[in-house]
Amino acid sequence: MAGSSRAMDQSTNWYSSFYNSIKQTPINFALVIVSTIVFFKVARLTRRRCQNRGKKQKVDVGLPPLRKDFTVYELSEYDGFREDGRILVAINFNVYDVSRAVHYYGPEGVYPTYAGRDISRNLIHFSVDLNNSMKFDDLSDLSISQMNTLREWDQQYKEKYPLVGKLLRPGEQPSNYTDEEDFESEPEVQQME
Repeated sequence: MAGSSRAMDQSTNWYSSFYNSIKQTPINFALVIVSTIVFFKVARLTRRRCQNRGKKQKVDVGLPPLRKDFTVYELSEYDGFREDGRILVAINFNVYDVSRAVHYYGPEGVYPTYAGRDISRNLIHFSVDLNNSMKFDDLSDLSISQMNTLREWDQQYKEKYPLVGKLLRPGEQPSNYTDEEDFESEPEVQQME
């Protein structure tokens, strides 16, 4: 019993000393008030951002799904300036529809130079420079480390954006995609006997 009353006295002493220090010095009182207001404003702002983040991920731009392979020239037409506003980017020969992220890739976005381009080298070198080349880049000169970095970027885009098709090499024929086909799956590798 004596131990519990002693603990109660200590908590009361702490509260009393805190109250007395605020009461005796007006600046401490002002700091407590300001700190409380800032705490609640930050908490409310954080809650709103979390709610808005969930809404942004569910943005539907109303475009029908697109399944097609592209040449570098065809890809450049999907830069956000078309009538439908569709934006495509290519990474590691995969083409992704990033139209729902117009705040990143649109004309007024953070990375408008990425729209309608193969951005593989940009991602490897962390560059936002415009890739004006209309030539197919086979990426054969990349190191193993750079290829691993590119694969990581490709995986991130695959998780976030719809895969549309492949970036075609010169002379390569486009694939014929069907609606029933599992587009995301990789082709099976046949084993040699």
